[in-house]
Formats: sequence, C-alpha cells, structure tokens
Amino acid sequence: MMLREQIKKDIAKAISNFKFPISNAEIEVTRTSDPEFGDFATNLPLKISRGSKQSPMESARLLADSLKDLPYVEKLEVKEPGFINFFLKNEVWQKQVEDVLNRGSKYGANEIAKGQKARVEFVSANPTGPLHFGNARGGPIGDSLASVLEFCGYQVLREYIDNDRGNQVCDLGKTLAARAGFIKVNKADLVYQGAYTKEIAQKIKPKIGRITNLSERQIIQKAGEVGVAILFKEIIADIADMGIKYDLVVHESDLQKEAAKVLSGLEKKGLLVKKEGAVWFAPRNEFLKDKDAVVIKSDGSYTYFTADVVYHQQKFASGYNLVVDIFGSNTVGHVPKLKSLAQALGFDLSKFKVILYQFVRIKRGNEVVKMSKRAGNFVTVREVLDEVGRDATRFFILMHDANSHIDFDLDLARKKSKENPVYYVQYANARICSILTKAKRQTTNAKIDYPLPTTHYQLLTTNYELDLIKQITRLPELVEDIGQSFAVHRLTTYAIELADSFHKFYENCQVLGTGGDLESARLSLILATKIALFNTLKLLGVSAPEKM
Repeated sequence: MMLREQIKKDIAKAISNFKFPISNAEIEVTRTSDPEFGDFATNLPLKISRGSKQSPMESARLLADSLKDLPYVEKLEVKEPGFINFFLKNEVWQKQVEDVLNRGSKYGANEIAKGQKARVEFVSANPTGPLHFGNARGGPIGDSLASVLEFCGYQVLREYIDNDRGNQVCDLGKTLAARAGFIKVNKADLVYQGAYTKEIAQKIKPKIGRITNLSERQIIQKAGEVGVAILFKEIIADIADMGIKYDLVVHESDLQKEAAKVLSGLEKKGLLVKKEGAVWFAPRNEFLKDKDAVVIKSDGSYTYFTADVVYHQQKFASGYNLVVDIFGSNTVGHVPKLKSLAQALGFDLSKFKVILYQFVRIKRGNEVVKMSKRAGNFVTVREVLDEVGRDATRFFILMHDANSHIDFDLDLARKKSKENPVYYVQYANARICSILTKAKRQTTNAKIDYPLPTTHYQLLTTNYELDLIKQITRLPELVEDIGQSFAVHRLTTYAIELADSFHKFYENCQVLGTGGDLESARLSLILATKIALFNTLKLLGVSAPEKM
C-alpha cells in the first residue's frame, strides 16, 4: 500500500472513533512542497470544523493526538489555520527501495480500474492537408493518457476518426483536379494553395485518368476522395512516427452509411425537430437549452455533427466505462452538443470527458517560425519530427497543460545539454546504466542481475539518498492522480524532478568503490531510480537510452 493511502486509512479510522461529521471521501493527504513542513500533510481539520463547534486548530490537535503513535510516524506538527504535517521515519522511506525493486516494470501501476474499459479518441486532424503540428499536439496527450489509464487497470481502446467527407473534401477535389489539368479554374479561386497539392495532384492523375465519361462535378468528387485517402495514409504515417498506434480507425464515410438508422432512432425519442427545411438535434436539456444542432441540411446532406452523433451513439452503447475525446480548442462549440447527446442517450456524464488543447507556436529561439514550405501556411509535424526527433517532440508537447498555449523552441529541443529537459532526463538514465554496467564488470559473474540482494537500506541516510527515495515513491501517487485528473503534463514535471534528485545524489554520494553493504545499498537505490524513471518515460512514450 502507498504511504499516502496508509495515512488516509489511519485517518479514516481515527475520525470514525471520534464520529466527526465528515466522510472518508473528503480525506485528502498531499505531499508537502517544503521538507520543513514534513513529508505529507492534511487539511482535514478545516473541513471537520465546518460541521462541528470545534475550531480547526482544536480539531487538528485532537486528531493529531490520536495519530501520533502510528508506527511509521516520527512526529506530527499542527500548523495554522488547521493543518497536520506528517514527518515519517527514515526507516519507512528506506524500505520503499525494496518495494520498487520487487515491483519492477509494474512499479507505479495500480488496479483501481481493473476490469473496466476506456475509449480514447485523439488527434483531430484536418483531412485535406499534411498533419498540422498544432493538431498533432493531441497525439502525445491522448497516447500518454491512454498509457496512464492502462497503468490504472483499464483496458484501453485508442481510436482515430478520419473526416473523409464534407465541403472541405470537395474544395480539395477542385484544387487537385485543377492542378492535374482535368478542369480549368482561376488559381485565385482554389481554396488550397500549398505546394503539397501539386504533389497529390500528380499522384491522383493516373488514377482518375483511367476513368472516362466523368462530368466535371464527378471529377472533382473523385479527386477529393482519392486525395484525402492519400493524405490519410501520410497523416497516419506521421502519427506512427510520433510513436502512436491506433486500435481503431473510423472513417466518416462509413459512419454516414449508418446515419439514417441512428437519426431514425433519435426521432422516435423526440430528439429531432424539422424546421427551415432542415433537421435539427434539439433535446432541450441543460447543455442545449437555447441552441439547436443541424444534422440534415436543407439540401438533404449530412453535417459534420451527424457523423459525431453516429460515432458517439456507438461509443455510448459499446459498454465502455469511460469515453474520452481529445480535440483542439477550436472545436469548443462542439462540446455542449456532444454532452447534450450523451445526456439524451442516458450515458453517465461522469464517464464522458472532453479535453481541449490549445494552440502551438513554433519558434527558433526568439524568432517565430511562421510557415512550412510544403504546406504554405503552417508547420507540419513531419518537419518538426525530422528536425528534433520523436522524444523531444513528445516531451516538449507534454510539458504543458493542455489548457495552455505552447511556444515550441526548435533550437532548445535540439540541444544536448541540461538546458534541454528531455536530454537532462534521458542523461540521468544513461548515467545509471553506466554505473550498473561498470558494477557488473567488477563482479565475478558477468551475468549477475540486479537488484543485488541487500537488507542494508538503513545505510541510505544522507539527505541526497532520502530525497531521491522520496522522489521515486511519488510515481504511484502521480499515476493514481492523473488517472482521475487526466493532467498528463505532470509526468514530465515528475521526470525532471526525479532526474534532478538523481543527478544531485550522483554528484554527492560515491557509489562504486565504497565497498561492502553501502555500495550494495546505493546500487539498489540507483536501480530503483532507473525503474521509476524508465516507467515514467514509457508512460510519456519517450525512449530511455542507455548511452548518450
């Protein structure tokens, strides 16, 4: 059991004895930001005081007195306005090393959602051009969140929707048909001007050229369909090079085939209305009180939202316990419609989450990179991947809360120095591997495997050693928290802080050459560090090189 959970459990037992007017769900225990205030803290007395005649400080003293004799507690402190700070015994921290070594690749994982299933849809890509780096931001966010959910016990389905229908496809088809010489159009009338359209036009030329007796409208339609199919393959290839593999890819063209059936079902439930020659989704619930969403236009064609209605109806009926959508912030107006749909279909809204990510600005130092040579008006993910690689791309994206804008510095991402956070973290892993390799060479058995059997963790007494252990043991807590908050950016912060603690330990505590039990204990400590660091990087989708 995590130390944090043990403390929560013991607090719950204590408040049950006192019959405080508070539930176990309200018990919060957090790590302290300053060792001066101990290792963990709780603000529970502040909550207790709201339902009793006692002041927060009186409640804190009473509760602290009942907890002071816990076997893992060195001391407790009560602080204004009603906090209890927990100082744990060193031996408790030292024993955590053994737990890390025993858990290995599973360290940090939990079974909170064991037996449950989650669907995570991510990367909302424009199908009519190369993958925009801004759209690609959703890739690492969704993929890492899916990995964290798996670490929490969920069976996870990673999914992608290809919007291969709509007016944008027709506009692309017109551009491609003109570029290929099938139709004559003024260049100024073409919606898509990027150089990539010339490349795609040459690829569709032999495919459409074999088809005879097509009208201009049919040529444009065919050019659009073939063009988005070619671009779809490019987009998926770029996503794969970001280290992402989907379990399910759904095409809007296939969803539209199911639209009539699904809309008929909604009509029977009274969720559709006809007005102004169109059909509207209008459930009149808390999300769409004064708004309607068109599903069939006056010309009889389906809208973009119609595909989402079909797709989410399938998601909500699929038996999954959690449905997550990760979209660009430009789709914010779409969210109330989807929540309204979920509510109208009777899906538990607490199990439907939408994450919106903000824009990305590409920079070289202080200079903003404004456009791509290929795309014409934006930077593609392919260009960034080719310049800085997968690891830096993912790590730099994941360093930021999805709700914040990013300035992605290409120059910093390429640096091989501690200024580059991903390099700094990976270098910690390489340092550990170097030490372990040298240690193996000094043994009589070249195949010796770590951890070295040791019971001498009590020798890990310096602040550098204890601080490193405390950083390592934050991982299980972090995974549990992210499984609830979906704030995957916290993993990069943790990785940097763990690497920093290790580098300080390395610079101040000799490992090889100390001999005997101390060397064995420190080797076990750095292996525990490697396990926590490796597992964190795996969740981030970032490699852990053994040499740099």
